Amino acid sequence: MCRNSLSSFKMRAALKLSGHDGSKTERRKLKRIFRELSKRCGQSDDGINRDQFLRFTKLSGILGEQLFNSLDEDEDNKLDIKEFLNGLILLYKGTFGEISEILFKIFDFSKSSHISSNDVLFILSYLPMYCPKCKKRLMVVWDYKEKVQELFEDRDYIHLEEFKESIQLNSEVGELVLQCIFNSFPAIIDECFLPKKLLCEGLENVMEGKLIYSNRDYYFLLKNKSLYYAISKDRVASNPAGIIFASDLFVEESSGNSFVLKNTKFEYTFEAESLAQKEKWMASIRGETEFKDFYADYETTETIGKGAYGEVKLGRNKHTGNTVAVKVISKEPLDARSETRLRREINILKLITHESILRLESVYETANELFIVTDYISGGSLFTWLKDREFSIRENVAKKIIKDLANALEFLHSNGIIHRDLKLENILIETDKDRNLKPILIDFGLSCILGPHQYSQESVGTLKYASPEILSRIPYRESVDIWGLGVIAYILLVGRMPFYGKNDQDIATRILKKPIDLEGKNFCNISEAAKDVIKNLLTRRPANRISLSALLEHEWFLNEEERAERTITD
Repeated sequence: MCRNSLSSFKMRAALKLSGHDGSKTERRKLKRIFRELSKRCGQSDDGINRDQFLRFTKLSGILGEQLFNSLDEDEDNKLDIKEFLNGLILLYKGTFGEISEILFKIFDFSKSSHISSNDVLFILSYLPMYCPKCKKRLMVVWDYKEKVQELFEDRDYIHLEEFKESIQLNSEVGELVLQCIFNSFPAIIDECFLPKKLLCEGLENVMEGKLIYSNRDYYFLLKNKSLYYAISKDRVASNPAGIIFASDLFVEESSGNSFVLKNTKFEYTFEAESLAQKEKWMASIRGETEFKDFYADYETTETIGKGAYGEVKLGRNKHTGNTVAVKVISKEPLDARSETRLRREINILKLITHESILRLESVYETANELFIVTDYISGGSLFTWLKDREFSIRENVAKKIIKDLANALEFLHSNGIIHRDLKLENILIETDKDRNLKPILIDFGLSCILGPHQYSQESVGTLKYASPEILSRIPYRESVDIWGLGVIAYILLVGRMPFYGKNDQDIATRILKKPIDLEGKNFCNISEAAKDVIKNLLTRRPANRISLSALLEHEWFLNEEERAERTITD
């Protein structure tokens, strides 16, 4: 694999990368990188936010989140220049003790100075299966649970010093996590620290020459998917005046010998020495970017939906002929929060595969638009489907929908993903050739990923589906989705919302205080088992609310044969 030398505790010592203050050259290069990343956050030299760090390092999911947390010493949700430089220098050049401390912080979800085996196993479950640099599969020949058990030696928790002792004897877990981190880091970081023999990507210079930039002549060097520039050729590699990351920028033609690198936030204009040089630079930079031509792979037809930032079109994959849905999003109106939610949704969909969760096929991007390609679900939303049936369906149909949603949520929660916006509009209905219904969960823009012992207090979601703990701003985890499922179950079985009012305050008060009444004429055709499910799902105290595993074992979901077996056993 690409980073065996850096991730191996024994081999690191042989590399002679010690000196954990970093050389002047290393720190100077890192400062240039920090300045460019900070600029992209709109922070000047103030810091690098979480989203920019995750996009730069390519570390998606909980591993990236926890690495950021381990480097963010003052917990202000951004990395200042000291945290960024010191953190990377320790990762590449730190002693065994310093590396062990970083690993411990990655595993310490609760920041309680001790970790459990579940903490470590959760991180391991999120490790990528392939190296993004060499595309080779991670070859793990040991069992995760057995190795973690050896690490903990039957202890429920271990502290930092115990972890250091144990990881030295059982190094495989720590080395695997380090390997995945280094494999994801871009070559521009590797080059700050590593000798050429260890660089597996971006070793050669793609192109070099003179360009006018900011009304000044510079010598440019294109490599590592970045443009290095300096006032002279002999300084551009060792001591560049600046670095521009090209991988997420788009190349556009301009007048004369000029061309532009841009996205919705930044624009860099260059002037080449000739038209031929301009064409050569543009072609070379395009080869270093991460973006593909959407219309080379897909075609779109009619508009089938609209949203706040774009529309959903019916599409066709030109290679497979499959019908797809294409969400076309205009970047221009996106504010920072909306873009963060959009990127979060894409990252989550990349991580998960489940029959009742919308499948992401691919993502394409231009300077002005984002194309999100997913499976096409023809049945429309659950809200529309119910409206067409005047919100009156058979109990066994409601049962099937609720059970499928519970299974999807249980899968999400096992991966630490909390949806946080369950509602009829975020569920699509698919009908197979035998006319069997299947709900498909969509829209992960408000979702979050939580590790063991982590909680959220964000007030997000849709009011009528919001749980009491969200309204009360009490720290929460999976319980908010279980409540949301309860609201959906109530609508499916009863035909109306359980909580409504004249205004938002009235609705919130009813959610917090109104008893769940399941008697009267609206409930006469609902079985007692179904009523019990609603009561358990809409229990106000989160600790007393039914778990999804217990819900799926509820008698309402058992068929007649299973119910008879349970009666005999009881």
